[in-house]
Amino acid sequence: MPARLVTIGDSLSQGMISGSVSQTEWSFPAAIARCLGETPTLSGGGDRAFRIPTFIGEGGLPINLEKILRLLVERYGPKVSWFDVVPAALSVRSLLDRVEDYWERGEGSQALPTGSLHHNLATFGFKLGDCDTLTEAICRRVIPEPKDNVIGQVPEFAMYRAARRTLNPSFAKEYEHFSQLEAARAIAQSEGGIENLIFWLGSNNCLSTVTQLEIRWSQPEDLGKFPYEISANLWRPDHFQTLLDRVAPKIDALGAQNVFIATIPHVTIPPVSRGISPGLSDTNALSADGYYEYYTHFWIWDADFAKSPERYAFLSREEARLIDRTIDEYNKSIKTLAQQRGWHIVDMCDVLDRLAYRRQGGEPSYSLPSGMIEALKANPATRYKSLPDTRFLRIVPNSNGAEREYQGGVFGLDGFHPTTLGYGIVADAFLKVMAEKGVSLPYSIDWNTLVAADTLWIDLPENLLNLRDTLGFLYHRTPLAQLVENVL
Repeated sequence: MPARLVTIGDSLSQGMISGSVSQTEWSFPAAIARCLGETPTLSGGGDRAFRIPTFIGEGGLPINLEKILRLLVERYGPKVSWFDVVPAALSVRSLLDRVEDYWERGEGSQALPTGSLHHNLATFGFKLGDCDTLTEAICRRVIPEPKDNVIGQVPEFAMYRAARRTLNPSFAKEYEHFSQLEAARAIAQSEGGIENLIFWLGSNNCLSTVTQLEIRWSQPEDLGKFPYEISANLWRPDHFQTLLDRVAPKIDALGAQNVFIATIPHVTIPPVSRGISPGLSDTNALSADGYYEYYTHFWIWDADFAKSPERYAFLSREEARLIDRTIDEYNKSIKTLAQQRGWHIVDMCDVLDRLAYRRQGGEPSYSLPSGMIEALKANPATRYKSLPDTRFLRIVPNSNGAEREYQGGVFGLDGFHPTTLGYGIVADAFLKVMAEKGVSLPYSIDWNTLVAADTLWIDLPENLLNLRDTLGFLYHRTPLAQLVENVL
């Protein structure tokens, strides 16, 4: 029986949330698999299994920011006092030491029992161009001997560790030279074909511009390099086109009945970078086309930045526009190629543009799925909260102190990757296109289950009530900056 679904992608398809790949069963491909009648499984499975890798240990790989926040609330309450700064920092360091040991030297570095090849082949950090070059064998050679890092404590070479567990979970010799595309080809050969292929890569060809807050253009020689040899964080449109042209025939060679390819979202919209126009607020802070004067790190408070912008890293309004115009060129290439090859477009760029809360002056034009709204209203833990939006997660007390406002909910604590609910929105967009193209979908998204699985929106950590202090602690006392700038 042909594989109902195979996915090639990056962190957005693997299911990263709040800096960590941990619950791959709630990734958007897993949601789609359920609608196709498949069962996402972490351990082999039968004919109707959608095999996915497991990253459950120690909160996932590389660092679970939700786990850190809940640890701080449990031990030190909703705000770390000056008296508790040192013990709180030591508590986080102890947690991170366990995480690093688990993934670099412990069980997380060992082979998995999740089957020979996974149907979800997405790996966080992958760019367009990695899907036909990076293999488990290459990743194994890149990873050095582990060392106990007392300062940084972020598992080193996390992308390559994740790729090993995803592309060749059993570390078998026969699969060690499989890239994402070659693994998909092996699945097609062993299972009698592929019915639906999701291909969504390209976000990492531009994402680091908004995490590192600078633009470094790709060079022609980057086209033949491995990721660890490349310093560019924004690929020139002609280089992106070259990569598309290189992988397109290999996608067609898989013989999938349907290929669903998604566009690249505008990376200046997620709250991983915060738009600020000093001295201005609300819609007055936006240009006519929806851009702020500056974009800086989300842990920098507006008032601090406004006093002296030169003290902080930032992107200018024109640089943000340039990044988005470059992404527009990527998406033109994707749409043209899809039309030429009979692939189906899922316009995730358009979805995020319409979801964008701050860019649209607090009035997003996107309508959340009705099933999601009904499930949110039915769940006792969410019925009193506002509907999720694209702002950074936060609990805001009302002026009378009696009630709270809950902001965000679409993106997790790293400011870029969706929450479980956010991935539900992604799945919904794909499912709509799949239905339009005649794919049989015997089931629909179980929004009640999805809402219940979103631990962040169900129970926001209480330290989000003191967001400024919490982000300050994370920046000064944890490797938050290292995670955002070098890993995401």
